[in-house]
Amino acid sequence: MKVKSLFIMSKLFTIICLLCMTSTFLSAQDFKYGFTGGVNLSKPMGDIEPQCQAGLLVGTKGELGIPSVTKGFYTEFGLQLSAKGYKMQYATPVNGDERHYTENLNYLVVPVHIGYKIECSKSVSLFANVGPYAGVALWGKHKSYRNGKKFHTESDIFSGEYGYKRFDWGCGFNVGVEYAKHFQLSFGADWSLMNVSKTNNYTYKNRSFTFSLGYIL
Repeated sequence: MKVKSLFIMSKLFTIICLLCMTSTFLSAQDFKYGFTGGVNLSKPMGDIEPQCQAGLLVGTKGELGIPSVTKGFYTEFGLQLSAKGYKMQYATPVNGDERHYTENLNYLVVPVHIGYKIECSKSVSLFANVGPYAGVALWGKHKSYRNGKKFHTESDIFSGEYGYKRFDWGCGFNVGVEYAKHFQLSFGADWSLMNVSKTNNYTYKNRSFTFSLGYIL
């Protein structure tokens, strides 16, 4: 029992030391964190010609300064819930019904970007960042409409050979303006480098443009 207690105490001590070291490191490296939210305009690439689909983007973000490189450089990373997908509209050749459908794919996304800030004044800075992202689809839904009325809904769009793959990865960028070192208004875009369609000889790659507002604590 004494050996077990000593082992547990040593593990707790090690964890506490690691947390203290991490906290000290982040403080020394000018670590900041905050929240972001905005709108996605998604229009995937591949073997389709869809319309844009609007979706929500919410999440947390962190900024870690890199003073060892040069003043202004930083690493940005986050955890975001990003709604993507598209719309399609067509007319049936039989009775002329107007039909359209929407595909909604909701991802948990982790971006890791390298950025640079330029101070224009004491209150205003311009910034830009670029880098990769990885995401996993949490849920999705297919909705079909006939003459403006919904007539079919499908929630299981990730199973089977004609569904979508859950994992996605690609690259993206953001440009924007920061005010008072807290408020950030930005425009960005993400391009998938992976075909998320399970269908053979069919390409579907996510692409989205984002307008967001962030707040850094």
